[in-house]
Amino acid sequence: MKVIKNSMGDIVPFIPVKESNMLTSYWMTYGEYSELEEVFCQRDTEGRLNKAKKYLSEFITEHAVVFVCKLSSDDVVRGKKYKKGTKFRVDSNTRAMNWENGGSNNIPKDVLVIEFSFESFERIRKCYNTFDSISATEANQEKFYGIITGMFNYEPSSKKFRKGQIITALNMASNCFYPETYTSPVISPEVIPGQTFNFIEEIKCLDSLITIDSNWNQTWICAALMALKKYGTKNERLIEGLQRLDKKKSNTMPDVYDGITTIIEEWKENNVFHEKGTRFSQFQELVSWCLYYIDKWMDDKTVKRIGNEWKKTAKKYKDDKVSNLNKLFNIDTTSCVS
Repeated sequence: MKVIKNSMGDIVPFIPVKESNMLTSYWMTYGEYSELEEVFCQRDTEGRLNKAKKYLSEFITEHAVVFVCKLSSDDVVRGKKYKKGTKFRVDSNTRAMNWENGGSNNIPKDVLVIEFSFESFERIRKCYNTFDSISATEANQEKFYGIITGMFNYEPSSKKFRKGQIITALNMASNCFYPETYTSPVISPEVIPGQTFNFIEEIKCLDSLITIDSNWNQTWICAALMALKKYGTKNERLIEGLQRLDKKKSNTMPDVYDGITTIIEEWKENNVFHEKGTRFSQFQELVSWCLYYIDKWMDDKTVKRIGNEWKKTAKKYKDDKVSNLNKLFNIDTTSCVS
């Protein structure tokens, strides 16, 4: 047998993969294959298919090679028990949906299965990540979707969050609320799980309030997450304000607008900010401005002229004292008002 040495001069041992019973291959009918469940940590298949339709419209032989994982022991995921021997599609899920939808000119009568046999869902997740790497091959938005569904067992209801169109806002909110941990404007794959964990209840609440996805820009999402963190997810006054943002319902009758109307009208008229991007310094200023007016809404106050310190609002937000009754009497604020 050939001898291979590493950079230190040590012999690298060969491992008997064929004899391990962890890897095998065989043919499976398309009908049987189509009945397999997607792996539990699969990212947004429908969203991916929208991007890949052009490339999957014409069947090629390579499409018939698929990977499957089989449980070698009973295990539980998302509160559901699965028996030993249960099989999951660990890749090719986008192809499977495309075939099911009739999106290809041909469908294979049989597929060539390469099957891994693993003892737990945790090990299956590692296998999945070799095909769908969190650290390399996915866009950060897809990573968010995979994390919130796979790690937190939560399926977003809004298209905005299903597509992961929250990570810029989430990163800014994290920089403001957890500056000892998050200090970079650059969103790296490694920070998304922790940032999601820190704002998971606020994310769930805001997701339940979004009915018009196109109305929500990254500034509003960030400000909403931070306000929900400050005032609590059961604060009725805040929920009312966010619902008005969702539908862009202004009240322009008074001479001086309330805080929510001020925010909505600025995004219509661009009187204060002619450019509304997500460059870090500019983004923080936009978020600060929105938070300033959300606070005025919470205090039921109107403002003729904004205060001099408004640009510091986002950075100081985590330190502000909240005097609403929920906080005062320690009422549970972990879930959104319906």
